[in-house]
Amino acid sequence: MVTRTRCLWKTTFWSFASLWTQASAKFMDQSFFFDYTPASEPITIPVTTQCETIHITWDRTSAATGPSPTAPYYLQIYTSAFVFPFVVAAGDSLSFDWQVPFTPGTLYQICMFDKNGYTGGCQATYSMIANTTSTPSCSNVTFPLGPLDIDAEVANGPLSQYGWIDQCTDISVTPKNGTPPYTLTVAPALHPPYNLTFNEMQTVNWTVELSWASPFFISVVDADFNFWSYGPLHSGGGGSTACLAEGTTTNSGKRHAPIAATVGAGVGGLVVGLFAGLATALFFVKRRQRKKAEEQFMPLRVSLPLSHNAQYRPVPSTPLPLQLDTGYTGTPLQHPPVGHSGSNYQVEPFSMPGEDLRSHRGATSPTSMNEYANNHAPSVAHESIAPSQAGSGGSRVQSGQVYVVHHDGGRAPVTVYHETGTEVVELPPRYAEDGPRTSYDLQSEGPSGSGGSDVSPTTASRDYFNQPRRPGGAPKKPQASSSKAPP
Repeated sequence: MVTRTRCLWKTTFWSFASLWTQASAKFMDQSFFFDYTPASEPITIPVTTQCETIHITWDRTSAATGPSPTAPYYLQIYTSAFVFPFVVAAGDSLSFDWQVPFTPGTLYQICMFDKNGYTGGCQATYSMIANTTSTPSCSNVTFPLGPLDIDAEVANGPLSQYGWIDQCTDISVTPKNGTPPYTLTVAPALHPPYNLTFNEMQTVNWTVELSWASPFFISVVDADFNFWSYGPLHSGGGGSTACLAEGTTTNSGKRHAPIAATVGAGVGGLVVGLFAGLATALFFVKRRQRKKAEEQFMPLRVSLPLSHNAQYRPVPSTPLPLQLDTGYTGTPLQHPPVGHSGSNYQVEPFSMPGEDLRSHRGATSPTSMNEYANNHAPSVAHESIAPSQAGSGGSRVQSGQVYVVHHDGGRAPVTVYHETGTEVVELPPRYAEDGPRTSYDLQSEGPSGSGGSDVSPTTASRDYFNQPRRPGGAPKKPQASSSKAPP
């Protein structure tokens, strides 16, 4: 009887394997439905006492979508107590009585197939409880041949016999012995099973495409009727649910890279990302330190070391206007404090010897002085720090003010007036005896007016420049007049 049952199951298995070799990417279509809930129970109670006889009935209804079933029929029973399923022949009729022999505490789940491998689905997972009414006595089921050696893994390591596997993650199965072809079966509770047949001793994956907390068993059988199974397993949460979206397809059953390689790639990517993050953080830290150093040595709110405000204090000053009859008013000249602030200096207009010669040694007038000032604009050597204020007389300045004036042309004869009692030491400049002629010399040789004769500077005028100046009495300052200079 046992031999005949095994032969019938092998025939069913090969029909089942050949049928589902191509349709390996989805769950099977259900051809019939079966149930063993007693009619006296309005609600299914998923418990069975030890050695209790259950009455199983099946039939094809309008809800069936698979091919029509063909007798004989078989039960494939998964349990939590063994690492292989049991196969029980259910006969040719549409009902079958079976005495459940498992010990109390065992979880079991029954799935059904017909002669051609068409499925009737799987029932809920039931629990075995102790028989309290009588002494249990029942015959054991026939054990299959020795279990297969299967290497089963998930993303975080080996697959546990009762583990929770996150949704949309893979279970990897690799046969280590047995005879190909192999058939991988995933049997969820209250759901048609999933089957995949492969012809080599290779690694295949199945993606957990079940709702959260759904219980299921997984098994592998080879051509010689050797089995391996794990369960009950459950689909866990915490992962992606993209594979459960309507219209999505999975690559379950296809070859995938080994899990070790996948984990290695993930770790490598993590290390690369970590180094990239550290490099970016180091770059910004260095940049921030550089900015702090720049702000420490050259703060933006403090004046630069070379700025005038950092070295000098404003000095009050008065303008030095030249109020002439032509209406020209000289630009007030100012300067930062140089030397002792108590020195009193005044800058007065002066007349060049060349102008005296051009005017036939006439008296220097404010008009001729103004013409010279217009032709030879002075440049101030130092910026003024304080704004000018007009004096009352226009010819004198307040005490404690110094003006330094440099004239264009390379030579700057300056007449210095000082207050009574102020001692001034004047160092004479040195000039080359026969140096090159400057632009000032060329200008002094030009015509002095229309119709006038050209007068060149003489040796006496050059001696006048080269002659060292000596301190003397303060000359009187010329007064502005309304008379014009002679032509």
